[in-house]
Amino acid sequence: MKILVIEDDKIAQLGIKKIFGAAQDTVEIYISENGEEGLDFLKNHPESLPDFILLDLNMPKMNGVEFLKITSNHDVFKNIPVVVHTTSNNKADVETCRQLGIAGYFVKSVDYAQYKSNLQIILAYWSQSEQINKL
Repeated sequence: MKILVIEDDKIAQLGIKKIFGAAQDTVEIYISENGEEGLDFLKNHPESLPDFILLDLNMPKMNGVEFLKITSNHDVFKNIPVVVHTTSNNKADVETCRQLGIAGYFVKSVDYAQYKSNLQIILAYWSQSEQINKL
């Protein structure tokens, strides 16, 4: 399974790598610091398109909503599931992301155990979905 993580926070990046890294035999993780880098990765690595994207909303250069607006209008990229993980529990952010076709939205918990559990559930869900799609 290939996962593109678009996240500018170094601590969050390390946590995601650690949590997803527990399944390192089956998971390849690509990290981008912002939406612009994430878009460049998608454009420049068509052979490595991710099975899903884990997207932060609040980032410099190109934020998550800007990224979603571009990818949701692209013939190939719009079919890659995007799970938003953010500190924002603003209803307007959730609605905007839903309108742009996200596959999921969760608010980053300050409780590491809860945050880890959320990420493990997401990984398990998309791993299972990937297996079903290969049948």
